[in-house]
Amino acid sequence: MPKIQIAVAGAGLIGRRHIELVQQSNRCELSAVIDPVPLPKETLDAFGVKQYPDLQRCFTAHRPDGVILATPNALHVEQTRQCIDAGVAALIEKPVAHSVEEGKKLLAIAEGANARLLVGHHRAHSPILAKARDLVREGVLGDLVAVQGSAVFYKPDDYFDAAVWRRLEGGGPILINMIHEIGNLRADFGERDRAFR
Repeated sequence: MPKIQIAVAGAGLIGRRHIELVQQSNRCELSAVIDPVPLPKETLDAFGVKQYPDLQRCFTAHRPDGVILATPNALHVEQTRQCIDAGVAALIEKPVAHSVEEGKKLLAIAEGANARLLVGHHRAHSPILAKARDLVREGVLGDLVAVQGSAVFYKPDDYFDAAVWRRLEGGGPILINMIHEIGNLRADFGERDRAFR
C-alpha cells in the first residue's frame, strides 16, 4: 500500500515536530516542506524533501495527499482556502482562524466544498481525556449542572520573542494556549449554551 504523502507548511517549532512525527510514521511519508524562509541545505537533506516558498508553488510542482498547516495563526484561513481549492486535505493547527468571523466564513467554504479538514486539537485524542468523556457520558458523575476549568501556565518572554506573530492579532496566550483548555471542556462536556467566562 503506498504511503500517504504529507507536506508540512511552516518549519518552525510545531512544524518541525510534525515533520518528525510524519517521518516516524509507517503509513505516511514527508513529501515537501513549505516555508518562505529558506532552510539550510543540511536541514533539507535530513528531511529528504524539496522546499517550496508557498503552497501554490508546491501544488503546481507536487500535489500531496495532505498538508499540515503549522504556520502563524493569521495565515490559516487563506492557506486552508488554498488547500480546499486544490482539493488537498489539511490538518490546521489550532486555532483554525484568527477571528470568529473568519472562522465562520471558512466553515461555510469548507462545507460547500465538502473539504477534508481537521483542526489540530491533539488533546482530544488523549486517553486521559477519553476516559473523562466516558465517565461524563456514562453518568458516573451524576447530572452535571456546572463545570469550571482552569488554565494555569506561564509562557516566558522568549516564547513570544522567538516568533513575533505570537504577539500580533490572532496570537497571544488565549488563542495559542488557552484554546486547548476550552477545547478540552467542549470535548468532555459538549457545547454550552452560555459563553465561557
